[in-house]
Formats: sequence, C-alpha cells, structure tokens
Amino acid sequence: MNVNRHFLTLGWTSIFNPPSLLICCLFATIATTYPQIRTVTQQPYPTGSNSVAWITNIPYVDGGGPQQQLDLYIPTDRKNMPLVVYVHGGGWERGDKAGDSLNPNNLQLLWDGYAMASINYRLAPATIWPAQIQDCKAAIRWLKAHAHQYGYDPNRIGIIGVSVGGHLVAMLVTTSGSKTFDVGENLDSSSDVTCGVNICGAVADFTTFDGPNFSFLGGSLKDHMDLARSATPTSYMHADEPPMLVVHGTADHLVPYVQSELLVEAMDKAGAPYYFHTVVGGGHGQYFGLNFNASRTGFDAGGGGIGLFEDPIVEPLIKAFLHHYLLDGRKDLFTGVDVTRTKEHGRFGPK
Repeated sequence: MNVNRHFLTLGWTSIFNPPSLLICCLFATIATTYPQIRTVTQQPYPTGSNSVAWITNIPYVDGGGPQQQLDLYIPTDRKNMPLVVYVHGGGWERGDKAGDSLNPNNLQLLWDGYAMASINYRLAPATIWPAQIQDCKAAIRWLKAHAHQYGYDPNRIGIIGVSVGGHLVAMLVTTSGSKTFDVGENLDSSSDVTCGVNICGAVADFTTFDGPNFSFLGGSLKDHMDLARSATPTSYMHADEPPMLVVHGTADHLVPYVQSELLVEAMDKAGAPYYFHTVVGGGHGQYFGLNFNASRTGFDAGGGGIGLFEDPIVEPLIKAFLHHYLLDGRKDLFTGVDVTRTKEHGRFGPK
C-alpha cells in the first residue's frame, strides 16, 4: 500500500512540476506545426460475417473419443455458405484441432464468407495407417450429412492442411470419386471434396524414402511397404480428381521439396488439375522455419529456410484459390492471383 501511494505521489508531482509543463508545451507546439496523419483500413478486410458460433468437440464417429471429434465455426448471419475444413499437422503423432484451427491465418477465412471446421484424427503410434485417412473421410461424410443442421453447403467443401495435414489433403483429393478408405457411418454421404490446399505436406511417394521408421506405418519402411504404398497419393491419382493447390519451400528439411515435384509430375501425367507454387528458400511451416544447430549441440526442428508466408503471394494465392472454386463455384482451371508475380515460380496444370 505504501509503495502504491508513493508511486502515485511521484507520478502526480513529476507530471505537474514546471520543467515537465515546459516540455509538454514544447511538444504541443511541435505537434501543431505538422499535419496530422489518419489511416483507413485497406482491403481485404472483414466483410463476410458479423458473428460466428463456435461449436466444439462434436463427435463424427459414435463413441470415438477426443481424436474423432471436430470443431465448427458457423457464421450466424449467413446461410448456404461454403465450408472450409482444416486438417492439422504434427507428424502423425501430435497436433489438435483447437491449436491449429485457432491460427489466425485459418480463422480469418470466416470473414471471407466461409463456414469452417477443424478435425481431429487418431494419432500414431497408438493407431496406424489407414486410420488417419479413414477418420478424415468419416469427418467429411459427417459434415455433409449434417450440413442442413448448421446451414452450410454440403456441395462446396474445401480442405486445407499443413505438413501431415497437407498429406491427408492430398489423399482426400486423389481418392475422390471412389469408396477407398470409406468405412463406418454416414456411408450414404460421399467423402469427396471440391478442392484442396496442400501446404508443405506433399509426400508423393513414401516408398522413395531410404529406410526410415514411420510410426504411423507401424515401424520400418522396408517391413511395411504395402502400407507405404497405401499412404502414397500418386497411387490413386486420376484426371477427374478435384483441383489441388500445392505450396512448398525449397529449403524444407522435413518434407523434401522433391516430393512436391514428384506429386505434380504425377498430376501432369494423369491430367489432374493443380496449381503449384514454389517458395524459394521456404522452410517447413506457415510462418517460420526453425533450424538452430550452429554448435551441433542445439536442437534442429527440421524447418530450415524462411516461413512460407514470408512470400507475400502465398496468402492471397490460397484465398483466391478457395474463392475461385468455392465462393464463385467455377469449374475452369485456377491460374493465380497475379501472373506477373507468380509466373517465375508458379506452374499451371492441365484442365
């Protein structure tokens, strides 16, 4: 109490003593010498929704537990809007729908006129492949079956994922049009999606890796080749699959950039629609790449490079891609936001 009183006394004394008054008058004189500055928000700014209902921990499988639940973010002043589904990363062993879905880069899509969902899925090593993709498909089917209840459009669903989430996006896209991995409930609804955004998760072919252990496959690669081929997006690629946006950095130390090259080459051969954007010097992640190992005794998180969103075209590219296929409902091939800025490191797929 004495300290507080003393602080307040000093504060009032110092503010109103003559030297301080002189300084304040001087600042006031300087301020009136120059014009004042006013700024106004520039587009894009929040226009799509004024209020959002957040509904958490919805089971998409009866009795499935926390790893088979999803969160919904529903604009309350709109109806029949598209839905964007976020699939978290975490190396198949960690991650959560709440932690990733609260990322501002994802939730800001709410203000563009979308409803959003963020899904959990069963994690390794307790559960191995194909449980992860089966869960993602079960979540999509549940979301379609309950679209009327929450007011979004079941025929306009896009998916976005980073790292392992991006791999699962690639699997959802390439297996669209088939019942592969569709097991469980709501089988009257399709697990097909309208489009997918794959950020630094483009593992095109697990069999190309040289003998590592993958917990989600249950052990060493050489002992689980059948599961590795089952988890490989290029095994399912076809011309009629939904369009995919692929964003990858050349300095990614966790998911090698060459995997994205293999993925888009396979899409070329299949005649599948895609847009591929390379972030030169980009690491593994949306905003930063950790790679602290200067003394060889520190940690190396494997990120390397710069954050993918340090490339100023990445965020508008994602938003424009989703706008093209979901808000506008277009069927023609997405060709970017600004060809003059993307032609050097962007590539367009066939129609």
